[in-house]
Amino acid sequence: MAEIGETRKKGGLLKTGQTTQYGGYEDDGYFEKGLSKQYTILTTGQHSGTTDITLNAKTDAHSNNCVYDRRTKLMWSRYVAGSVGPGSDGKLPWTTNSNGEGIFPFAAAANAAKLGGYDDWRIPNCIEIASLFDMEKPTAAPDATAFPGWPTNDNIMTSTTKPSLTTNAMFAYFPDGLMYYSAKIYGFFVPLVREG
Repeated sequence: MAEIGETRKKGGLLKTGQTTQYGGYEDDGYFEKGLSKQYTILTTGQHSGTTDITLNAKTDAHSNNCVYDRRTKLMWSRYVAGSVGPGSDGKLPWTTNSNGEGIFPFAAAANAAKLGGYDDWRIPNCIEIASLFDMEKPTAAPDATAFPGWPTNDNIMTSTTKPSLTTNAMFAYFPDGLMYYSAKIYGFFVPLVREG
């Protein structure tokens, strides 16, 4: 049987990224507990170039670059959607609109096109997206080297429904480093994730 100390060495929660100690207290910045993030940026071979993801006759020439998180074992598309959606700006609603635009049809289109050579992309849940927060930064934006195209002052959609109000979905708001909720009919930027 493994000792508790051994178990902690093998797994656990990620660090928040906060390294500043505030007010002289033994806070998160003081202890810096958790596992550090370990990203591998994939840009060669099948991860080079772009793949066309088409939704409602709009095409997103999506980068095949990926980011593999060695701690969570998740692989992320390095960029969010950029030119699909009602406003052709990459923002998609949780619910599929009358034009067939939504976060789930976008993931299905990415799989049909084999983005980065994979056909098992999905929309991340709220816990997965929160793993990208960097709480040392004023915007809590994900690592800019790993995720250079992610909007740092906007909303990122998740696949998670708000349990107490099921017409709403959870989204990450990086400027505050928080999860919020909104009606599923509104469009937000869309990331893709898969098991690495």
